Amino acid sequence: MSPKPSVATHPAAPPEPCPSPQVRAWRSNLLDKLREWFAIEFHLVDGMTGELVHRAPDQDARDWLVRGELCRAVASRGKAELIEESPPLVVMALPVHGEHQQCVVAVGTFATSNSATIAQLAQAAELLGVAPEEAESWIAAQTPWAPDVLARMGQLATERMAAEWRLGTLDREVRELTLNLSTTYEEISLIYRLTQNLKLTSRGDELAALALEWLAEALPVESMAVQLEGAREGSQPTLLTFGPSLIRNEELREIVAQLAPSPGKRPIIVNRPTTSQEDWRWPQVHELVVVPLSEGSRSFGWLVAVNHSSGGEFGTVEASLLSSVAAILGIHSGNAELYEQQHELFKGVVRALTSAIDAKDPYTCGHSDRVARVAVRLAEEMHCDRNQIETVYISGLLHDVGKIGIDDDVLRKPGRLTTAEFEHIKTHTEIGHRILSDIKQLDDVLPVVLHHHEQWDGRGYPHGLVGDEIPLLARIVAVADSFDAMGSDRPYREGMPEEKLDAILRGGAGQQWDAEVVEAFFRARDDIRDIARKQVKNLSLEARQIT
Repeated sequence: MSPKPSVATHPAAPPEPCPSPQVRAWRSNLLDKLREWFAIEFHLVDGMTGELVHRAPDQDARDWLVRGELCRAVASRGKAELIEESPPLVVMALPVHGEHQQCVVAVGTFATSNSATIAQLAQAAELLGVAPEEAESWIAAQTPWAPDVLARMGQLATERMAAEWRLGTLDREVRELTLNLSTTYEEISLIYRLTQNLKLTSRGDELAALALEWLAEALPVESMAVQLEGAREGSQPTLLTFGPSLIRNEELREIVAQLAPSPGKRPIIVNRPTTSQEDWRWPQVHELVVVPLSEGSRSFGWLVAVNHSSGGEFGTVEASLLSSVAAILGIHSGNAELYEQQHELFKGVVRALTSAIDAKDPYTCGHSDRVARVAVRLAEEMHCDRNQIETVYISGLLHDVGKIGIDDDVLRKPGRLTTAEFEHIKTHTEIGHRILSDIKQLDDVLPVVLHHHEQWDGRGYPHGLVGDEIPLLARIVAVADSFDAMGSDRPYREGMPEEKLDAILRGGAGQQWDAEVVEAFFRARDDIRDIARKQVKNLSLEARQIT
């Protein structure tokens, strides 16, 4: 090891702000590497400012004003250079780029010979910042370098360190890219799962509950919450949570009011610098992300992440994912609201048409509703799916809508109809089909309205369809229609006794009616008779509510 000279009196280097632990570790590793390669101690100089940031322990800190400018020039050129020569000493500067945007110049003093004249020793002492006798001892202890070999070695060292720096940079970029790709994949995967569950008929809280569960899996959070505004003005919002219930409904409203995020704006991120303040009134909340659920200017609630699970801070990664999910929930809520408005309009149209039927023929008031409810029970007994049950119910309500176009005198005639009058009555199926044909939502109802008077043996109307040519739901409504027509009282006659009605249905199975539908009727006969006796005050368009 080189002997450590005594310290001479020279101007001290300017103090450097205390570097971070990461910077100190990087500098220490660099000095170890240079010591291994060159067997000497190096100074380190800031490549941007020219200030000395590390002094070689076996040399004094000289005036670095001029040498600092030389080092800045070396850093800008990016090549190893011999910046001073004073035989038998030479000073080499190596520019080094490192982590944390560090650019330093390593400055080392080398001996080209182990001996020196008295004049050379004086100059060497000045260069080293030590006394002449110490300079002589220091020179004698060094391994001599030829200047040209030293320059090549310095350039090789610079290139190697530059390559290591580039490799380290690429490695960090790859790790960051991997992390970003992983985060992006999780975000895309979560969003894809949400979109797969988007249904206009599904409730908003069902989709929100799924979103909370999946977000809790993807993000480092203790708790997820969503607050959904009430559907009616003045109603209380609904709070859904996943994980510990760290925040109550009213507390979330107060937090939102304090942070004041608005629809369409960026998410609000709150970490401990804010939550540790005296005016923060929710001590159980340490970190928070609040994102509005909105579509345009319409606000539907708030999506909230509460507390980082590992005690860290929330940032752009969490806020970005929450914003994406909130956008989906907001758009779904807006679409669901629009769908509900359209559905209410549709229900209003059906109610109006049903009321028009009853007004046209007051003697059969309630007939359409009873047919609809009986048809639903038959469809359930025949294991029809939900869509078919909904369709058969609306079909039952509207099956006689075409009677709006039938002459009142014929429709209300108490006695037997003439052949011409019966032919006129028969047109109600085609009239009803035409009335409803422009309503897109009733496309599945049209075949039932048109064909509910077809008969299994082909002797029905309007098209004389046979057997399975008749749509299934039309066959179901045909039995329900006949049951109510025969069993209901009229001003000119009483309803048939149950025994006679049952006999007619059994006798007509496989001829007038589909035998399978008739069998379903008798399996559910008790339920159907209860339905027929039950009076419904308020018409519902939800089939699942009427049996």
